[in-house]
Amino acid sequence: MSGFEEIVHIIPLGHEFDRVVKPFERFRANRVYLLAITEKGDIPYVTEEMCERQRYFLKRVKNALEKMGIEVQVRSINTFDILDVMKHVSSIIRDEKRRKNIVYVNISGAGRLTSVAATLAAMAHEAKAYYVIADRYSKTEEEEREHGLSICKKPSIMYIENFQLNLPDETSLKILVELCKHERGMKTKDITQFLKKMGIEDFDEDKILEETHGDRRKAQQKLLMKLNKRILDKLERNGYIIRERVGKYNTIKITETGRYVAHISGLLK
Repeated sequence: MSGFEEIVHIIPLGHEFDRVVKPFERFRANRVYLLAITEKGDIPYVTEEMCERQRYFLKRVKNALEKMGIEVQVRSINTFDILDVMKHVSSIIRDEKRRKNIVYVNISGAGRLTSVAATLAAMAHEAKAYYVIADRYSKTEEEEREHGLSICKKPSIMYIENFQLNLPDETSLKILVELCKHERGMKTKDITQFLKKMGIEDFDEDKILEETHGDRRKAQQKLLMKLNKRILDKLERNGYIIRERVGKYNTIKITETGRYVAHISGLLK
């Protein structure tokens, strides 16, 4: 850490050049994260030809920014997957804001789905999202290779007004992230053990056992009541989890809405 506040831009990148590079002719940046598909892998609808074209724009953008003296970091992500985009953008924002840096998100460098995901992530973590308005769109192969899909001579930049997305508290977010890793769900005992492992003091079973004078049954009841009242009841009311009775035990499962919240939390790596 330099000890100085830095300016950071996060840019999900498609087949664009002007919309990504031109703003830095006017604005300063210390570091830029370029998020793009770099390999086909098993991503549906993505061809090797598309990847080759993406690598062309990635290389051109990276070289242009580095010539401006900007540090560039490349992250390989699936820009067609809204959860993957939210996960990576949110994670970077959290890391950079923890260092007290100013974070901007360019939501115009890739397709519409990517733009939606990047905007939500920016709003959730109070980063500054902006959209670069094109003068016109490329009409020929030559124009597209030079400018990308959009041509911007003197880019007009529109900042997106943030409205607050109220995420659950940090402990609840950690539970949602952990539930993402357990497709079959978790029992309440598993969750309390997870919280203890994470060092969440209020859910330290040994400490509660001391408070109840060694009565293990009372300690377990107190722990369960605390877990339900403080966390699980709220998560269920908001539609982030469901509780299913399996035999004598409740199994906690994450919903699709909860999965979105986990991915936008910035905690999922």
